[in-house]
Amino acid sequence: MLSASRAGSAWFASIWFLALLPALLSALICYIGDPDRTRSEVFYWWVPVILCGLVSAASIFFLREGVICLIMLAPIWMGSGWVGAFIMRSQRNRRGRSVQSSFLIIPLVAAMVEAQLPTPHETVVLTRSIVVHASPEDIWPYAVSSRGIGPDEGRWTITHNLIGMPRPRQSVVDKLGVGGVRTAYWGDHVNFEERIVEWVPGRKLGWRFNFTNSSVQDYTDRHISPDGEFLKVDSGDYTLRRIADGKTELTLTTRYIAKTRVNPYAKLWGELMMGDVQDNVLTVIKDRAERTAASRRRA
Repeated sequence: MLSASRAGSAWFASIWFLALLPALLSALICYIGDPDRTRSEVFYWWVPVILCGLVSAASIFFLREGVICLIMLAPIWMGSGWVGAFIMRSQRNRRGRSVQSSFLIIPLVAAMVEAQLPTPHETVVLTRSIVVHASPEDIWPYAVSSRGIGPDEGRWTITHNLIGMPRPRQSVVDKLGVGGVRTAYWGDHVNFEERIVEWVPGRKLGWRFNFTNSSVQDYTDRHISPDGEFLKVDSGDYTLRRIADGKTELTLTTRYIAKTRVNPYAKLWGELMMGDVQDNVLTVIKDRAERTAASRRRA
């Protein structure tokens, strides 16, 4: 919270790259840039910010990193960089260089130790719900398939409107019932399959994801493969529960496996980005089902 480039993804998924390397680099720059500790605190605040900006620019132009990875990296890189910078600043009050040298060596030793540790695998269940003023019968067709989703449908989200993740455009099912394949289209280029494994009309629709091409990472971020070495988006389902006054609770659940050494951090971004996608999809279904229900009442 996440593999087109194995080496690049491996760095991204390590504690060393996320937390220790920026601290080390910031400390080293401060060590060289302020040998006599004559600079103000402002210098130490700015070093990690400028470092993060330079790394991001180099990554875009030379490594062709995507904006999603850079956005995910920036907060922790700057936070870690500030820790390293101000630890180095505090050491300037001490005599000798042994403490400073140790601080520069520790991250390098930690990188070697981390490389020997097993990578944890964690199944994450992400759920969003919405109350729809319509019956399960009105909602079900839009849960199964939604065609021609306009750019003005859905809701405003950070993931779609600020980060730039493509919005769902339509989902098309080739056969009703278990064994059918629903193909989801996002934007103009992204598509993937959902193989239906549960089918209870008006109550539950379940599927397993099947990513038959690389369009997700090609048009989002090359390090974010939904079926790669560090992330596997596994399955999902809609459940519909009739509640009072002709309303229905519609729940969308997505299950994925996080396989990094920074799973807690990756899960935070999964909660934001996948949660935004879920919220947007639920809003589209809600609005369409409520219009259908309203038309039926008027008729």
